[in-house]
Amino acid sequence: MDVKTKLLAGTIRQLRASRERIVRLIAKIPDHIDDHDLERYHLGMVKEEAELAALEEHLLWCGPCVDRTEAASQYVDTVRAAACDRAEYSPW
Repeated sequence: MDVKTKLLAGTIRQLRASRERIVRLIAKIPDHIDDHDLERYHLGMVKEEAELAALEEHLLWCGPCVDRTEAASQYVDTVRAAACDRAEYSPW
């Protein structure tokens, strides 16, 4: 592995550990957006207007979910960047 790949792998491990800690904490709090829906929201996969409106309304007032949304966004973007870097260096 080259240095850049090792750094990305380390960052992904740290993000996963942080995400898991946050998930455990948030799971104890009722009425929050789950991680899967936060990732779908970041990726633009929430198409139904009612669901999108509910997510965005919740994010207007819920600080913990906003923080988790930012963490999910960073996680998804880091994994995406790692996959792109991997594809550039792949001999296939």
